[in-house]
Amino acid sequence: MGRPKLSTLALCNVSVASVRQYPNHKATLLSQVLFGEYVTIISKKNRDWFRIECPWDGLIGWIDPKQFHVVRENQVSKVVSEQTFALDHFHGLSSDVATIPISIGSDLGKCDGMNVKFPFSKFSYTGRIVQVSQALYSRKLLISIVMRYIHCPYLYGGRSIMGIDASGLLQVVYKMIGVKLPRYAAEQAKVGVDVGFLDQAEVGDLAFFEGHNAMITHCGVILEDKKILHVHGLVRVDELDHQGIYDRERKKYLYPLRTIRNVIPT
Repeated sequence: MGRPKLSTLALCNVSVASVRQYPNHKATLLSQVLFGEYVTIISKKNRDWFRIECPWDGLIGWIDPKQFHVVRENQVSKVVSEQTFALDHFHGLSSDVATIPISIGSDLGKCDGMNVKFPFSKFSYTGRIVQVSQALYSRKLLISIVMRYIHCPYLYGGRSIMGIDASGLLQVVYKMIGVKLPRYAAEQAKVGVDVGFLDQAEVGDLAFFEGHNAMITHCGVILEDKKILHVHGLVRVDELDHQGIYDRERKKYLYPLRTIRNVIPT
């Protein structure tokens, strides 16, 4: 394959791939790359590890190249001319030789609702999809998508339906309506416009919460009737007021409210 150049991209060709802090499978999971997402190769450490950058948020880490297909940058525009995302929890992406189980949020590039073409193979896909060109900035569709993650388990660094963290959830669901968000909650809290008060918030706005040392460490999506969808052990819905997230079952506040942001352009 040769030494990768800085401009070389790699396409995730498995259901979900890990981005590690160090070139070791035991290293901290920084994030995940879903099927069809591209990363930029910065360097490599022997044949087992590539140091990469995730172009959608600038996160840098290490991947196992066996879970990626290296693509030259001039090929990408031929494949990804339109963003289309999988909507089913899991559905098979089938070729003549194999079926890859892909999950919600996976990037199908240019998909006509049946045929999907990638540099390494052609596939058929019969699951439900959403195209950014049709879903752009739709709050209604956003809520419909995020509710599909209910009961998904918490996983630090996770971005898939099999395990996800709070900021990872927001990043994945908002990308499906054309809104790009950073990877971590503290960075996401700088995006968009400050709403001010909970009574002024709209469904689909983001709420951010304090952890230790007054740092923003948690986030969620505001729903109707002052509810919030967030990740606490699993993806769940709780009550929200000016103090923070209230767990009615345990009769206690989980996270103190810091700020509310509108990240969806009008």
